[in-house]
Amino acid sequence: MAKQVRSERVLSGLAAVVVVGAMLAGCSSAAKEPVGLNTSPKATATPTPTATTTAKTGVVKELSDPALGIVFEAVPALQGDAADVYNWMATFEKEYWRMMTTNQVGSAFSIMASAEVQAKMQRIATANANDQGKIGGVFHATITDISVEGDSARATKCDDYQNVTFADVKGTYTPEAAGFGENRLLESTLVRGPAAGQWIIQSEKKLGTC
Repeated sequence: MAKQVRSERVLSGLAAVVVVGAMLAGCSSAAKEPVGLNTSPKATATPTPTATTTAKTGVVKELSDPALGIVFEAVPALQGDAADVYNWMATFEKEYWRMMTTNQVGSAFSIMASAEVQAKMQRIATANANDQGKIGGVFHATITDISVEGDSARATKCDDYQNVTFADVKGTYTPEAAGFGENRLLESTLVRGPAAGQWIIQSEKKLGTC
């Protein structure tokens, strides 16, 4: 008997926490972390994205990565701090998606998120591997409404899972069956980091759908 799908993504408080996922088919009713792509333990380590995010500050970068399976829609024309916020938001999204599709927490999180976020990422990755779930396909993200006030910033983003694939040892599932049927609108807060152009994800909350 298939169990209910549950998904959640929430970063809140002074230290960010990320939870994203879906429970796929099975017979247990116990709550579990979301599934991710189960890969070989010999998978290559995630590269730290310092060069791509800080080599040139104040200019928006197109960070879509077809090989990884992430596409950024409606990339805005921004400059200065707002451009840097966009780039770090997009980089965080890429590393989140990489984690979901490899069940490995990359070292890149250490320069863009708190220790609490890194620990949460590891917990999710471990649980996903234990569930033998697989997530693939293409994840679409749109980052908008960026505002900067001194050393703080806010932005919203729309996460679209319609072209994402879900599977486990029992079969494959549509985004709807996996709990990702609706696009998710989230608001993020960021704080300025110690390096030039660096911003760190401080909190994130779900606002609804988009």
